[in-house]
Amino acid sequence: MDRTHLILQRYFGHTAFRPYQQEIIREILAGRDVLAVLATGGGKSLCYQVPAVIGDGVALVISPLIALMKDQVDDLQARGISAEALNSSGSYATTRRVLEDLKENLVQILYVSPEKAVSDDFLNLAASLPVTLIAVDEAHCISMWGHQFRPEYRSLTVLKDRFPGVPIIGLTATATPDVRDDIARQLNLTNPSVYVGSFNRENLRYAVVPKGEDAYEELRTYLRGRRTETGIVYTATREGAETLAARLRADGVPALPYHAGMTAAARAETQDRFIDGKAPVICATSAFGMGIDKPDVRFVVHYDMPKTLEAYYQESGRAGRDGGEADCILFYHDDDAKRLRSFIDRDLPSEFQREVARSKLQSMTDYCTTTGCRKTMLLEYFGERIEAPCGGCDACAQAGKARNRSVRRKRGTVRPASG
Repeated sequence: MDRTHLILQRYFGHTAFRPYQQEIIREILAGRDVLAVLATGGGKSLCYQVPAVIGDGVALVISPLIALMKDQVDDLQARGISAEALNSSGSYATTRRVLEDLKENLVQILYVSPEKAVSDDFLNLAASLPVTLIAVDEAHCISMWGHQFRPEYRSLTVLKDRFPGVPIIGLTATATPDVRDDIARQLNLTNPSVYVGSFNRENLRYAVVPKGEDAYEELRTYLRGRRTETGIVYTATREGAETLAARLRADGVPALPYHAGMTAAARAETQDRFIDGKAPVICATSAFGMGIDKPDVRFVVHYDMPKTLEAYYQESGRAGRDGGEADCILFYHDDDAKRLRSFIDRDLPSEFQREVARSKLQSMTDYCTTTGCRKTMLLEYFGERIEAPCGGCDACAQAGKARNRSVRRKRGTVRPASG
């Protein structure tokens, strides 16, 4: 057994790597830049955590959310791996301790925000450390073609200049071919090895439901039929999350809201209750997402249409991470698309951004209104082809039922000869 497998088993409790993990780890250990696009639940974090444990120094991980950093650090420390984070939530005493540990080479993995990573103070500190690798998580945020563009990510281009001999890995769960090219370009990756896993989650069942006046009753009936299961219901607004959760609770469905307008303590409590199974249904905005590591989510319902297929794939992909069957249901009405178009025209600052957003919204609308295989359309958007019927969407299921009815009718026309 080689060292990577020993670390995998000792620290993470696995006996085998998932697809592409071992190849990516070998590339990093060989000092090469990597771009890894692995679906939600595909094990992206292990791709930098294993080489970080092997390396004799510190791995820098650029992460966009403080809550996600905390979850990762807590998990790694519980596994016996020395991990820390530097961000605005840390006290003065905690920051001083982390800095001292870094100087003593006692930290294996350090999580920082993109803003912190490119600050002069941090760059000067990092230059004095034995940095073994740099991992940029949620790397699609660096691309204006991506669905979650964050201007602060653009500053990360300085990392390759400041650390030319250190391998950089960009990681994301959702990136079209154009976005993948842009990530590599914006991070200044040197002849990167690109690994793109399959986007086809065969255990997920996709369906689109017309959002009529009885949409709430349909949702309530669906949830009542799954009282022993956990799931997420996504809404477009904070008010929608609050209102829907309250209405469901009044109707006997134990639902809690989650959105960015809540206090950090309230969000953390809700998330913990969901992870522990004490709050089986969460009505949430897109703020409920990154770092939600609950494997047995049996359904993800979008009560309002998302802006992009990237967002939809990422959010619906939080279902069924344990490999068990799960439902991904989207309620669609033309008014949702019109509302999102008005937001694009009103809120985005440049015509380029508006054009990109309109194109992505059209792809989302096409998915909702297609009469063909939804999973085929979804995967083709990310550059992957599968044969229809997929066996995992409502369109293919309806086509199959129609074929069966046709066969039964044809068989019914056959009469035994009368004697």
